[in-house]
Amino acid sequence: MSTPSVPPAPEAPVVGWWRRNRWALVTLPVALALALVASGDRVRTLWWEQDLRRPTTVAAGGTGDFHQRVYDGLGGTLPIDVQVHLDGVDDATTLPDQMELPDGTRAVQVDLTLSANPDSVLSGCVLAVRDATGTRYDYVSNAWGAFQAVIPCVPEDTPGPRASLGDLDEKLSDPETAPRPATWSVSRVVVVPEETEVTEVVLWWQKPQYLLLEVPG
Repeated sequence: MSTPSVPPAPEAPVVGWWRRNRWALVTLPVALALALVASGDRVRTLWWEQDLRRPTTVAAGGTGDFHQRVYDGLGGTLPIDVQVHLDGVDDATTLPDQMELPDGTRAVQVDLTLSANPDSVLSGCVLAVRDATGTRYDYVSNAWGAFQAVIPCVPEDTPGPRASLGDLDEKLSDPETAPRPATWSVSRVVVVPEETEVTEVVLWWQKPQYLLLEVPG
């Protein structure tokens, strides 16, 4: 007896790639838009925080109260609370030991008087001067053959406490160091092009906040 033949199964309909992925394609523009928005927010945040954009401006002759919370590197923050007065900006009459100025430059001396709680951390400050166009010239502690104070805003011998470094604190601490006075003065030398007219002194710890001290005209 012959075996009845079995009719072949019908072929599954061929579904095109566009049809298989139609829902993914529908949501793709939305996903791209969200990604671009998120990326744009990150770019704006990084761009904004990597420059001096939030000044506390002090008129010539005045004293500035500067307040900020800065990251300490261990996941926390530290308060910066300091009062700063610009005593003067003039040509430096005495250069730091072994400093040799490049041709076409001059040295200006920035004199500051600062006040803060002796127990507060002020390490990490950055000092600079600017001209009328906004061009900035940073204080450099080790350049042109000279060594100046690494931290420009505190006394070299009594800088006060530093930000915590965790387990290294005990090894790096010096119990014989005297406390920082409540009020002190510093004089720092900044090298600028010869024809530069300094109109502002700027001091900051973490961008975008900074202290802007106007130079008397």
